Amino acid sequence: MPRQKNIWGKHEGKLNQQIQFESGFCSLQLKYFTGGWSVVQQKKAEPVAEATFQILNEDTNLPDAHLFQTGRSANLFIQPALPPKSVVFRGNKKIIIRPHQTLRIYIATPIYIQLYYKQVDADHFLAEYETERITDTWFGEPDSGSPAFSVGSRFATTPEELDATKYEIIVPVNIQNNTTQLLDLQRLLIRVELMNVYLVGDHLMADLETIEFKGQGQVGNLHFSTDKAVHGSSPLLISKARQASNRTILGHSFHFIKQMTQL
Repeated sequence: MPRQKNIWGKHEGKLNQQIQFESGFCSLQLKYFTGGWSVVQQKKAEPVAEATFQILNEDTNLPDAHLFQTGRSANLFIQPALPPKSVVFRGNKKIIIRPHQTLRIYIATPIYIQLYYKQVDADHFLAEYETERITDTWFGEPDSGSPAFSVGSRFATTPEELDATKYEIIVPVNIQNNTTQLLDLQRLLIRVELMNVYLVGDHLMADLETIEFKGQGQVGNLHFSTDKAVHGSSPLLISKARQASNRTILGHSFHFIKQMTQL
């Protein structure tokens, strides 16, 4: 079975060959023809535990295929991506952060599979496929919030404890409580669309997002970075963020159903 770093990235299409790629609940069959690609997606009943990549010496037509005319280039790029919208983490367990303390947690999101031809940029994007369905949700108040995806309440304080599957991307998050209040973590918005994706060991890992809490209703700093303790000394960049942005921005990241406690 190919290693992760050999699955992601550039592959050369050849006539009379097919590529079969599977990850999670997603199965793709890809066939190169002169001037383009045929792609068939199937949803599997049971998830594939690890991303698999096979080259098949078959010249059969793919039924019900989507055809993509790409021109003279035979290069196909298979890229992992984080979800196209921010995700909401629900702190169902009692997660309390004391004043002027920082908590690091790890969550996981399903991989999205992106296909590009010739090179990886917006002008050469072909299609995108999810490896597992994510539930839509709303973050914030009804009249001032924003659409997002829900990743539930699963988290861990170490990547090993999280036990992420190979069709998930691990997302590390620092939560800084820069107030004199106890921070009762209830609903947290994590901006995965602004994060790069790296290969760390045999797992995909997103940027570390550091989220500053400055009080209910207050805008805090959001910072995206790599961290040696999380990513190692030389993480391999696999995919750039969906949206380019400054590495430090301002934003609302916390939503509360009940009031917090003043010390």
